[in-house]
Amino acid sequence: MRTVSVFSRTTDPIPPAFLLKPYSTYFQSFLYHMYTVYLFSCNNFKDIVCVGYLFGALNASIANRIGMGEALAFTQILKASPSMALWSWSNLFLFNLHNQRHPHAISEDALNKPWRPLPSNRLTSQQATQVMYCMYPLVLGISLREGGLVPCLLEAVFCLWYNEWGGAADPFLKNLLNGFGFACFFAGPLEVATGRSVFSGEGKAAIWLAMIAIGITSSSHLQDFRDMEGDRAIGRKTVPLKIGDLNARLLCVLAIGLANSVACWFWPGVWMGSAIAWIAGIAIATNLFLDRSVNGDAFSWNLFPLWMLGLFLLPVLRG
Repeated sequence: MRTVSVFSRTTDPIPPAFLLKPYSTYFQSFLYHMYTVYLFSCNNFKDIVCVGYLFGALNASIANRIGMGEALAFTQILKASPSMALWSWSNLFLFNLHNQRHPHAISEDALNKPWRPLPSNRLTSQQATQVMYCMYPLVLGISLREGGLVPCLLEAVFCLWYNEWGGAADPFLKNLLNGFGFACFFAGPLEVATGRSVFSGEGKAAIWLAMIAIGITSSSHLQDFRDMEGDRAIGRKTVPLKIGDLNARLLCVLAIGLANSVACWFWPGVWMGSAIAWIAGIAIATNLFLDRSVNGDAFSWNLFPLWMLGLFLLPVLRG
């Protein structure tokens, strides 16, 4: 959610060449607005849309193991891919509108991400709010047509709680909303691909998602170490600042190790297949204590998606 990379910093996006060419007024206006939409979500596309699609595709290929119908063939997953991506992007765009439209968010982005639509004056906060309200029926319509309605509704609640009802103010609640918000972005593409609810059957898919959500909740403050000085300067409350740097690092290592162990217990017989999760987890733990510089902590956070990929592969590699 605002900090989850859903929250890595990137360099300023370079406008594509087609925006610099002399097209007709209407066409150039269309491209301008499409680029504005892109700027809202470009920071989170890899972490939300791509990772969510990866989770959905991998688990759809073994849907029979998680109680979501027959396993899908590669061609079936490929056919469902546009709908999976559309579900993810539409829900992400709605979250970004909530997340970036408030005055404090605009002021922060003016310093850290001045190319975003609101600080760069591509549109006003009022216009962003109007677009946000228009997105609600569109997002709901996509979920009703393509699937993933329950994850969509739950994500909307978490989004409102995080951005509008003060959820981001408490560091522990923020991590909890991030963890289960991610789970919604994982569940949506899976439901779109399979046409089944994650709560169907014996609810094994829902249990698996809850385990991943708890793992993310208890370790996602990994992203906060690199920003401690800036967060302290502006009075932002994060887990490392709340419980102390060393305690927060120990908590992160413990959470990753415990998540790996529980996941291997849940998917028995995959200890060899869990190598990616364990290697990534050990790399994060080692780097957290050997290199506490800003660059070192940023590298630790960059290993986080690799760790999640290792968890995603466990049911696939079960055999």
